[in-house]
Amino acid sequence: MKKKKGDKWLTCLVLTIFLIVACFPIGVIGRERYDSRLWVAQAGILMNYQLSGNVESQGTLVPVISFSDDVIYNGLQQPLAQVKQSPDGPEINPELIEITYQGVKFNGDTYAKSSIPPMDVGIYKVVAGYKGDDDYKSHTETKDIKIKPIELKTTDFYTEKPIKKSYDGTINVPDNTIVGLSNTGVIDSDRSEVGFDFKSANFLSKDVKTIESNAVILKSVTITGDKAKEYMIVDEKKELNPLKSIDISLLATIDPKTVEVVLVGQDKVYDGNAVLNDYRLLVNQRDLIKGEEAGARSSENFYPWYGEINTQQKDVGNHYVWATNGFYLYGINGTNAENYVINTQTIISNIKYAITPANVTVIPAYVSKIEGEADPPLSYAVWQDDSGDGFVKGLYGDDVMYGSLEREAGESVGTYDVFLGSLNNPNYRLRLADGKDKFEIIKREDAAAVYLGNDYSNGENGAGNGAIEKEEESPVPYMGIALLLLLLIAGALFFGKNRLTKMD
Repeated sequence: MKKKKGDKWLTCLVLTIFLIVACFPIGVIGRERYDSRLWVAQAGILMNYQLSGNVESQGTLVPVISFSDDVIYNGLQQPLAQVKQSPDGPEINPELIEITYQGVKFNGDTYAKSSIPPMDVGIYKVVAGYKGDDDYKSHTETKDIKIKPIELKTTDFYTEKPIKKSYDGTINVPDNTIVGLSNTGVIDSDRSEVGFDFKSANFLSKDVKTIESNAVILKSVTITGDKAKEYMIVDEKKELNPLKSIDISLLATIDPKTVEVVLVGQDKVYDGNAVLNDYRLLVNQRDLIKGEEAGARSSENFYPWYGEINTQQKDVGNHYVWATNGFYLYGINGTNAENYVINTQTIISNIKYAITPANVTVIPAYVSKIEGEADPPLSYAVWQDDSGDGFVKGLYGDDVMYGSLEREAGESVGTYDVFLGSLNNPNYRLRLADGKDKFEIIKREDAAAVYLGNDYSNGENGAGNGAIEKEEESPVPYMGIALLLLLLIAGALFFGKNRLTKMD
């Protein structure tokens, strides 16, 4: 029994040792896991304490804080500071970075303390810091930073429509002449919230043409609108730039004022062409600025005509007179003619003018025929009247007469008068001269005495010039006289012979 009892103790000792050896690693592992959980919890508490600023950081490194210089407004929120890791140091925890902004806007509004970067023009106190961790200690820096307005240059102003007016004799700028005044420096997102006003506007010169380009001067230009404070107007030519208003210059033009020019013509006697020989040019004075005077002159290539705008008319009738080009304005009593322009390059008279028929004289030629034969054509010559130096033979240009002369009726031997008959040309007024006894009918028995020199052509039809020619004399019947002498000689011989025979 004793042996058995000793064996039991031995067995218990072995089991105890075994259990100790078996359970020791488990205890170690369990302790390590517990300690890890404790460290995490402690770290969480420490972190929470550091974020609230109540626990001293354990790190020794100093984070790098950098600030922006003064910046220009750009319509966007602009971060003005950065917190970065130190050179060759570990990364910092973004959650421990804190940057705040507080200040006064240029428009006078207060910008309350905020972590949101400002946008508007103003002066801001920027506080940037890091709350610290095991590597970095807590650190804070402060700086005042300005967001400056955008500078608008006077040379960058423009308008939606060109600035122009018609000449009115003044430097005034009519209402609604300046439309959509703006500046290229305004950012696109602010276009609808930025405008410009001015106290007055005047042209540099009242005249259409100047030595230098004309311009409009806008006095005391100011910026308006909800975003007005984000901009300022500067004059790059001056050292001191005003913030509120300034005078600016914009290119502008003055167009000449249109005036009417009237062509004054005259009646004339038909001369074979459509040219208006005598005329005047009148400017409608109602179109001129009060107190100014202007006239119109013609140049060498001015050729007014009777008729229509596209058709010149030389014939008898009532016609308007026209002219294109070849005329210009001139100033009177100091008026600058360049401030005006004729409203059209084709001018016309207000009334019609008459072309009346030209006077001509028709002189029939002597014409004869043998009894019983058909009438030959009645020829004639035409002479223009009132030529200034006497009569001129013929008609104008290629003009011809229509119809024919007529003679007094009858077929008996004798002389007959000649009349105008159907002879005519509507551009001429005809007068018959010396038509008496100009046609003759000769006995057939006197065939030997037929007028051999008759002109059976169509006569002088008006072509050619010269003095009035002497009328040709009627030819002498030489053959009839010779036959009569032969008959007398034969009769004398016959009667003389018979008488001698009786004497024998």
